[in-house]
Amino acid sequence: MDNFYRQLTGFTDIAQIVDERFYQPVPDDWYVSVVDVRGSTEAIERGNYRDVNFIGAAAITAHLNLVNPNLPFVFGGDGATVLVNESMRDETLKVLQSLSHYARESFALELHAGLVPVRTLRTMGKDLQIAKYLTGESIAQAMFKGGGVSLAETLVKNRAEFRCESSAVFSKTDIFSGLTCRWQPVPSGNGVTLSVLIQPQDENDQTVLTQVIARIETILGGSFAAANPVSMNTASYRSFLDNLKRQLRVTDIGFNKVFFSTLYELFLTVPLFNLKGFRFIPGVQNYVDQIPLHCDFKKYDDTLRMVLDCSPSEYRAIEDYLQSAQQAGQLCFGIHVSDAAQMTCYVESMSDGGHLHFVDGTDGGYALAAKLLKLAETRLTA
Repeated sequence: MDNFYRQLTGFTDIAQIVDERFYQPVPDDWYVSVVDVRGSTEAIERGNYRDVNFIGAAAITAHLNLVNPNLPFVFGGDGATVLVNESMRDETLKVLQSLSHYARESFALELHAGLVPVRTLRTMGKDLQIAKYLTGESIAQAMFKGGGVSLAETLVKNRAEFRCESSAVFSKTDIFSGLTCRWQPVPSGNGVTLSVLIQPQDENDQTVLTQVIARIETILGGSFAAANPVSMNTASYRSFLDNLKRQLRVTDIGFNKVFFSTLYELFLTVPLFNLKGFRFIPGVQNYVDQIPLHCDFKKYDDTLRMVLDCSPSEYRAIEDYLQSAQQAGQLCFGIHVSDAAQMTCYVESMSDGGHLHFVDGTDGGYALAAKLLKLAETRLTA
């Protein structure tokens, strides 16, 4: 990976999410790697949104494991976007081909997966700029604007020349390495887990999202920190059997060393986390304490995406405000309401910066909010 992304100056205040000072144009010779789960709404109706989220997260972690650990990305619930430079194109295609194969084989999910050159996006009239949002210890989240990410997603979904065929180039174990979904949905501490997507109606108006963020923060009592949907006080691990079944779906294992190593790990971790035994192990306690700081519950990729833990009255106030702003021609939005957050985890190590946690609302989260956002956009242009 060249130094372009690493050397960007990061920002720490979510209010700076569209601040021009922190954004730089992505080089022309880079590519946008896009993964989108086809038919995610139908998968939700079948009760398989956990699998949809898992594949969306795997689209990121497979790139980090097999292409480069320092790539910029954004998680979208039913898919993901990752940026790679030209030297990584071939390895990235192998990742996309393999992920498509195993999504179908292990989860019965079909993907739209492919690469779009940044140069092509600019030729078609859109830009792609990137910034770094510093959210916690050693964690940086990429933020994108300029319309390029949205166009890349549209091209991969709708034009076959930008998509790749599925093929098991890498092993299943390689593709899903380090990725787990072992926590139960985390109940809302305030009553509502809100998945919300917001887009300015004028993509060139940088003031709308700044105003939206300030207003929502005020509604939430002046701080987004209290609305973090992941509270480890109420989190619990899934059962040994549930976690074992999941592990068997994502690894190439039989009755061998890897299988027995997995059994041993689960025998230790299920009671360790469910009986709160981690409190007596400082390194593990620190890992648990850091999980909320390593969650991606606020992000931007031409769309402001948030998963918030709020009270019913705060939810109604947020929705009323967004409805008013939409009617005033300022923005379009989509909201999904549930009572818990779903967390998919990538753990290289338990040290600070060694783990990432992809967050969505349960029962459809971002995917169903996106459906309402598209409906609002359709009504706007009708």
